[in-house]
Amino acid sequence: MISILLVDDQEDLLEISRLFLEKDGDLTVDTARSAEDALKKLRTNVYDAVVSDYNMPGMDGIEFLNEFTGLALDKPFIIFTGKSREDIVIRALNSGADFYLQKSGDAKSQYAELKNMVHQAVMRRRVEEALIRSESNHRTVVECLDDSIYMVDKNCRYLFMNAYHQRRLGITGEKYEGREYREFHTLDETTRFARAVTQCFESGKSLQDEYTRDGRWFVRRLSPVKNDTLERVFAVTVISAEITRDKKMEEALRLANENYRIIVEATQDSIYTVDTDGRYLFMNSHHKKRLGINGDGYLMKSYSDFHTPTENSVFSDAIRQVIETKHPHEDTYVRDNRTFHRRMYPVFGVSRDMVRSVSVISIEVTGI
Repeated sequence: MISILLVDDQEDLLEISRLFLEKDGDLTVDTARSAEDALKKLRTNVYDAVVSDYNMPGMDGIEFLNEFTGLALDKPFIIFTGKSREDIVIRALNSGADFYLQKSGDAKSQYAELKNMVHQAVMRRRVEEALIRSESNHRTVVECLDDSIYMVDKNCRYLFMNAYHQRRLGITGEKYEGREYREFHTLDETTRFARAVTQCFESGKSLQDEYTRDGRWFVRRLSPVKNDTLERVFAVTVISAEITRDKKMEEALRLANENYRIIVEATQDSIYTVDTDGRYLFMNSHHKKRLGINGDGYLMKSYSDFHTPTENSVFSDAIRQVIETKHPHEDTYVRDNRTFHRRMYPVFGVSRDMVRSVSVISIEVTGI
């Protein structure tokens, strides 16, 4: 639905115009009998467009248009009048009128054309406003991110870069458009980047690349920008995020796992993990030696495959207790005239509501 304010000093013509414009139900029309009255309504009501007569006492249509523009309402304005002088048309359009329509004798065609003008002007303005909002939202997102976002052509010349990337490159206030990637990077960095840009242009597909700069790690994603009409890539957009912290955490985790592996393999105690059905997921070298196993042939084999029914029954009961209580359990058992003390620990999944597996440490205590 489109709402308009219709302004004309002739009351009978004003009412006729309102009836014609509202006839199809796609327009709602408010009326004013003078420019002064219209300005009062514009200060309190919101309209999608204004349609005004030119020849009115007090303030004519173009003077009204100038006052309307001063209110910064930024809505379509149409001059609808019986005056057909060329100088008035030029003044109206130069003052910012979207359309100028002369009143004619054929009411049906005249109001059909006026409605068409209203629809065109309003739709055009709504599209413009949507584009402005889209551009504003896009720029807000791009500029508020702590990631580098930039665009280059096939020769690695900058077409755009956000404020964060400008800070990374030390660009302050100077123009970057047309400057080359190599101006801010080493020869090796430039060669690597140019290779990725060329691949993106030729394949028309996105690609991802990890790289280091000044001792910091980054991951960047290059995406082709295509012209659908010409069916070709004309630029590449790059989003580059720092992952130094993640890399350091990965390295710390790798070292922790390596240290854990060394400790687990060096100990003379049995360390192993089973799933909730008692199938082996891991065992250290000492436990393999105890069971006479070489390699990884134990994976997903059951505890019962290597122990007596009685031993398996005791172990299964203990595993079930750990799963149900979600707490560690310990016991002592005898095997081949040797006494062992074992402690079982629940290993949780994503949440602590479910035990995913059970880790076991079994220590021989014979003679201790």
